[in-house]
Amino acid sequence: MKIPIKRLSLLLGVIAFLAGGLSSVLAMRYVPAPVSEAEYWNLVDESRRAAAELKGKTEDEVKAGLAVLLSKWQPAPSVRLGDGQVVQLDSSHIVSTLTDQKTDIDRILKIFDALQEAHQKYPSQVFTTESLVPLREILSRPEFRWQKAGANPVNDFFNWLWNKFRELLGKLFGNRDGVIEIDLSPLYFLAIIALTVVLFLVLRTVFRDFLSEVRVADENAGEELLTAEAAFAKAQNLSRGGDYRTAVRFLYLSSLLLLDERGLLRYDRSKTNREYLRSVSSSPELQQPLSEVIEVFDDVWYGYHQVDEEKFKHYSDRVEELKERKS
Repeated sequence: MKIPIKRLSLLLGVIAFLAGGLSSVLAMRYVPAPVSEAEYWNLVDESRRAAAELKGKTEDEVKAGLAVLLSKWQPAPSVRLGDGQVVQLDSSHIVSTLTDQKTDIDRILKIFDALQEAHQKYPSQVFTTESLVPLREILSRPEFRWQKAGANPVNDFFNWLWNKFRELLGKLFGNRDGVIEIDLSPLYFLAIIALTVVLFLVLRTVFRDFLSEVRVADENAGEELLTAEAAFAKAQNLSRGGDYRTAVRFLYLSSLLLLDERGLLRYDRSKTNREYLRSVSSSPELQQPLSEVIEVFDDVWYGYHQVDEEKFKHYSDRVEELKERKS
């Protein structure tokens, strides 16, 4: 079964619309019947008188009086105008003031005073076209003028890249009209899952190798400054701290640096262990212990074999044996 993307988007849009409408219906709550303009302003006057009477009352009396006022303003009243139009008012500011833990009667009175003042001025002070003159002057300032955005080469490049990607998807998976179709067959989903797994494994391997290279580079940063004795001493310190794996590595370095100092081989980090063994192939008495040192190092460092105190002691003895050989 194949569904064009356009039809699928339309279907999802319809589902989202129906879900939004259903949530709105479920979220409906009781809304009181609208009041007339005169009833609303009477409510403002009565609320102002009731708030004024609370001044000088006890705390319990104030709380009781505010609760009565709150019941009149919550939920917010709606007003039916003279032409029949119903306007839903926002009384959230009044409600938040009435429910404020720090009761301030003067603040409540100021709110109702402002409403009464607005009622007295209306409609004698209605905004006209002349009232817009200061607004035009403000909007003519440079900071309010629309500045056309300049060219953005980076954004243009990514837009071009995205368009090319969409064209490629259209060629690979689109129909004759270039509409991308989705194959809902089980084989299609299995192919997507397999591709995702492969990409995950490849990316994990790449990042793991990258991190390993960074870690090794950090560990090798000071090798040029090491001597055979310094590497051996560092290995002993690491072993006393329980880090036998890194200690084995420094014993391995100590062996190579020792042979380099004696002129028996040339220490070079670019060389492989096989190249080191070939460089001492003419001296079997050196090749055998060096081969054992390298073998243990490979098993521990690259094979992640566990090393305990006893195995490390045995490995350290082999390195000491190599140090005692003169040629």
